[in-house]
Amino acid sequence: MKYSEIFLLSLMTYVYLIILLRFLGKKEMSQLSVLDLIVFLIISELMTFSIGDENLNFWHSALAAAVIVCADKLCSYITMKIPKLKSVLEGHPTYIIRNGVLFKDKMKKLNYTVGDLCQNLREQGIGSISEVQFAILEIDGQLSVIEKTQNQVCLPSSFIIDGVVDQKMLEEIDKDEEWLKKELKKEGITDLSTIFYCVKEVDGWYYIKK
Repeated sequence: MKYSEIFLLSLMTYVYLIILLRFLGKKEMSQLSVLDLIVFLIISELMTFSIGDENLNFWHSALAAAVIVCADKLCSYITMKIPKLKSVLEGHPTYIIRNGVLFKDKMKKLNYTVGDLCQNLREQGIGSISEVQFAILEIDGQLSVIEKTQNQVCLPSSFIIDGVVDQKMLEEIDKDEEWLKKELKKEGITDLSTIFYCVKEVDGWYYIKK
C-alpha cells in the first residue's frame, strides 16, 4: 500500500469515526456502559483493518461499523422502552453505602475492596466513610457519593421513570409497589403511569408529571 493511500485512508477513517460517534450521541461519550465499550472497541478494530489489510477496503469496514452502530442505537431504543431488559444488559447501580451503613456483602460480590472505596472517596475530597450518607457504584464503574451534610433525599434514586416503577429501588429499601401507591395516593396521585420522575426527599415526595 502506498504512503498516499495510507494517508487518505487514515483521514477518511478519522472523519468517518467522528460522524459515527456524533450519531451515537453525547450519552455514549460521557458514560461508557459495557455495551458502549464493546461498540467502540469493535468500531476501532474494524476501521483499523481497512488501513492495514489490503484485502479489506475502506467501504467494507465502513459498512460493518455502520451496522454495529445502528444495532447499538436500536438496542438503546428497545432498552429505553423495556427497562428490565436494560437492567439485564447493562446492570444496575449498586449501593455500597446507604444511610451511612456500609454493605460489605455487596462489595464482596463486586470484588470491590475497602481500599478501592477509600481511594475513590479521597479522590472526591472525602476523608472518611463516616462522612458519607450514600455511595453508589454506577453501571459505568464510577462511584457517586453524597455526603451527610449535603444530603436532601431518603434515597438518591428515582422510584418512577417515565411512568415505570423501578422495582430494584423499592427492594433496596425493603418496600413494594403497593407501599409506593399508598404513599403517592396521599399526594393525590392514583395512576403511577402519569408520573415522569419521582424521588423521596427528606421533607416529602418530589415528582414531575408527564
